Amino acid sequence: MKRWPPFDEHGDLPVGVHRATLREVLAHFANAPRRIVIARRLAHIHRLARSTGQVARFVVFGSFVTAEPAPNDVDIFFADGGFV
Repeated sequence: MKRWPPFDEHGDLPVGVHRATLREVLAHFANAPRRIVIARRLAHIHRLARSTGQVARFVVFGSFVTAEPAPNDVDIFFADGGFV
């Protein structure tokens, strides 16, 4: 299982790209009732995006990947194979 770096003093992950599988993201961040609801949405969007066969990168950012106890949403960005 992925070892995540600790959050900084603001509750954020250190600056950088933290590669992980969807399973690893959900295992680490879906740890409270509100986060579980959002994680289900994230998993659904991920399934839909992957089903197109056009998604090379699926990036999760925003409050869901922070120490925020009850984020309002999950922010994602996905790109096709032209993304560098």
